Amino acid sequence: MTITSSAKGRLALASSLAFCLLAGPALAADPGQATRLSPPSACATPAGHARIAARHIKHLHDQLKITPDQETQWSNVAQVMLDNAAAMDSAVQDRARKAGTMTAVDDLASYQAIVAAHADGLRKLQTAFAPLYAAMPAAQQKIADAVFGQHTASRLRMHG
Repeated sequence: MTITSSAKGRLALASSLAFCLLAGPALAADPGQATRLSPPSACATPAGHARIAARHIKHLHDQLKITPDQETQWSNVAQVMLDNAAAMDSAVQDRARKAGTMTAVDDLASYQAIVAAHADGLRKLQTAFAPLYAAMPAAQQKIADAVFGQHTASRLRMHG
């Protein structure tokens, strides 16, 4: 199967969406860190996404200053991040397998599946993170607010 340059571009975009789902707030402290941590080729495979997810989980754990008492709730958040990575991998790999034969309608449906996986992953992440956040003392919540707020600001700059 030969992949055209436009199909490669769409695959790169799909991989970027997967990366964004994983990177999320974990890279908020240094938005430029995304390119250092994860060149596009590192995200091209499920194993690449899993490695990236593990790095982001650890980085976010450190940024949020997760305490031993919070580890159980944190492990729920981390598992959701790993599950989200697997779901995005599945959608991206499905798109890659079909890239050479997709019609315009197939292309849109494939992209929609990736966006849906992204949205579903964000919903699951918010649901898993909310109880952890509620259990955090006010000072730690401020850290979380800053971490997530910086991510939002950097995303707005990228897309704004």
